[in-house]
Amino acid sequence: MTSRRLLLSLLATAPLLPLWPARAADADPSSPDLPVVTGLIQDAIRRHRLDGVAAIAHHRGRVLYRGYFGDIGPSTVMPVASASKWVAGLVIMALVAQGRLRLDLTLGQAGMIASGPAADITLAQLMSHTSALPAIGPVRQGWRYPTPAAAARGLAKMDLIGQPGQVFAYAGVSMEVAAALAEQAGGADWNSLFRQLIADPLGLSPSCRWGEKWGVGGGLIATPDDYERILLLIARQGLAPDGTRLLPAALITEMERDRIGGAQRKGQPDAAEIMKGYGIGLWCETILPDASCPVISSPGAFGTVPRIDRTRDLAILLMVKSRLPKLLDDWRAIVLALTQAADG
Repeated sequence: MTSRRLLLSLLATAPLLPLWPARAADADPSSPDLPVVTGLIQDAIRRHRLDGVAAIAHHRGRVLYRGYFGDIGPSTVMPVASASKWVAGLVIMALVAQGRLRLDLTLGQAGMIASGPAADITLAQLMSHTSALPAIGPVRQGWRYPTPAAAARGLAKMDLIGQPGQVFAYAGVSMEVAAALAEQAGGADWNSLFRQLIADPLGLSPSCRWGEKWGVGGGLIATPDDYERILLLIARQGLAPDGTRLLPAALITEMERDRIGGAQRKGQPDAAEIMKGYGIGLWCETILPDASCPVISSPGAFGTVPRIDRTRDLAILLMVKSRLPKLLDDWRAIVLALTQAADG
């Protein structure tokens, strides 16, 4: 009842937004008609002067909503920023499934650093920002460690910010080192591994790849159709649309387990204050006593927000060319409206 009142309050305060707007021409004709969702999107576009929005939701194996607005269509190529991290986690877990990597593999065991505290850092810690490697911004990271190999070479000179496993600092360097482990184990560069293990089996577009900026943790370029396929792979616990199993369900479950625990949080985006924990490349919005995370997401700074609510079997993808902080309230309202629709 509280969430319903919140939704009605958001609708009542949205300027120039009728309660039941006409169906938008931008909505996919095959999409169920959810005029409240369409209205919230149109209002966000108007108020923030957005170029476009893609909004997609699947509930219990069926399309709940799919709309493309403005200059964003299913094949529009867009940078997804930190929504890359969830996809990077899939590449890592695919190598784990093949036996080429282990989540408990240490940098010392991999031969990347000979001794010292950093030698005990595990792959799981690298992928969950609990490695204690320095948390530097993406621009500085691009200068100092433009490739996974460069990050691996720089390990010996990195000063840890605490004890591995005891601190959480959200940044990209640790994932860049994880990518170096992947390249070493997989015998190919990161983009080639992504194509072999995830992109080609899923039928992703040739444009879906990591670009030259923002590193492995933030550099993925994808279309809404690409990321929808990726999100559904995760929602279906490793099953591709054609029924092919790309990842064991147990490894998807392992990704969705909180790795922060009692670690000290030393750095994270302001918007992440509501997040309860972090798994392998993803945020835990909720955590159960066994550390499993039934509601998971991986928001990107440019406005892409992929989210799965396993309690409802609900997957949501929002994509935009903007800045996430100014859209947070709008995105939360849209997620709430889609959740209300799923609850029926």
